[in-house]
Amino acid sequence: MGQYILVLDQGFLNSSAFLVDSHAKIIARFEVPLKPRFLRSGWIEYNPDDILKSQLNAIKALFRKIGTKKKQIAALGISGQQSTIILWDKETGKPVYNAISYNDPRGMDICRQRTGRREIVRERTGLHLSPYYSASKIKWVLENVKAVQKLADKGRLLLGTVNTYILWHLSKRSVYVMDHASAAKTLLCNIFTKTWDRELLELFNLPHEIFPDIVPTSSYIGDAVIERQVIPIHASITEKQASLLGHGLFQEGDVSINYGDDGLMLANTGKKIFLLPGLLTTIAWSNHESTTYLLEGIINSAGSFLSWMKDNLGLIGPKEDIEKLCKGSLNRLFMLPSLDGLGSPHWDSDSTVCLYGLKKGSKREDIVRAAVEAIAFMVKDNVNVIQTDGRLQLKKIIGSGAVSDISFLMQFQADILKMPVRKVKENHYTALGTAFLAGLSTNIWQGFSSIGKLTSSSSARVFNPRLSEQEAAKLYERWRLTFYHSREWSRNFP
Repeated sequence: MGQYILVLDQGFLNSSAFLVDSHAKIIARFEVPLKPRFLRSGWIEYNPDDILKSQLNAIKALFRKIGTKKKQIAALGISGQQSTIILWDKETGKPVYNAISYNDPRGMDICRQRTGRREIVRERTGLHLSPYYSASKIKWVLENVKAVQKLADKGRLLLGTVNTYILWHLSKRSVYVMDHASAAKTLLCNIFTKTWDRELLELFNLPHEIFPDIVPTSSYIGDAVIERQVIPIHASITEKQASLLGHGLFQEGDVSINYGDDGLMLANTGKKIFLLPGLLTTIAWSNHESTTYLLEGIINSAGSFLSWMKDNLGLIGPKEDIEKLCKGSLNRLFMLPSLDGLGSPHWDSDSTVCLYGLKKGSKREDIVRAAVEAIAFMVKDNVNVIQTDGRLQLKKIIGSGAVSDISFLMQFQADILKMPVRKVKENHYTALGTAFLAGLSTNIWQGFSSIGKLTSSSSARVFNPRLSEQEAAKLYERWRLTFYHSREWSRNFP
């Protein structure tokens, strides 16, 4: 039996293929760029054929690179964009409309028409009623694309995420599934039963018959046929959840914070399902025996706000080091960088950017520092929800993403959380996490304990808290006052 795993990663801007060995080493990889189409009013689409071709081209290029090693591939795993949706004709295999991206807001009106049922959506899916999940996108296609409803009536309409679409084609149309993690981000899957929820399907007036089977993220799904080679499919998962696995955050209480254009906090809750105010709840990964769940927090402005300060305000020079600017600050200011409103746990789309504490001696270094520290404060807001509830004890925090390269931010995050923060280097963690799921399913690895030493956290740089508890609490209290005054301003002067 071979000991290599073929990993496919279908992302927003590229499709990649990786060969991973039994020591969790990436032996080879190949990436093919993918161009989304940016349309009116923030709509974002892809040509589904481009998605499929880019993924197939990545596989072909990888196979040329690895030569005879391809014969030793034991399993295939795939990770992909959550909530990006494709509908296609079962008989022809052709898409009936473009793929609608996860961050496409066109389903807003469809969601608004159902706001009276938002509590049942929350209780069964762990999510907010939002156009950024799949349900409203599917409904939009059925309502606006001619002949789609006729295909559904004839039993010819299929739908799914990019994972579903790619696996259906790679398996010669024999595998029609959606994994637990992907299904959980549709607004149509009950995370308690892990099945399509008939009441939620009725809420969006969607026929149950067109939906794929729901399967564990780590299990034998079927066989892919690639260049006449049969490869068992053993994993399918969303990118964010795969990255959590790749960082080695397997245990209850482990937390990942990704600092990119926006921020994302994922907290492993083990087998327990927590529905906490302001946070999202979803499925992390699963097999036939058990399911692991997550709490999710979203920070709307992180790297994107720093880019805005650079490009629109000129506060950061083209090649200027943000780290040096922060260290050059002598006066502390407080900022709420809600350029795109506030994400969790407040969910306030009307909040505006506010800066407090400006004096005659204030400089741009102070403003940049305030923006960087605000990212840490917003993460603290999310962590506070968990700590206030008290049932989940946080054990390990890992920071990743481009903005985490700012050491000043990582140190302040540790200070304000009063917990060590481990900063890891970027190393294709999504691919590694997907490989772990496939390898566990095929017994290349025997349980999570056997892959713990292969993950990133063992080589992380650790930032330990330096501020006293009293000083950290005082700073957070002052920032919360900034937050309060900003929201009052937004409410009184919309």
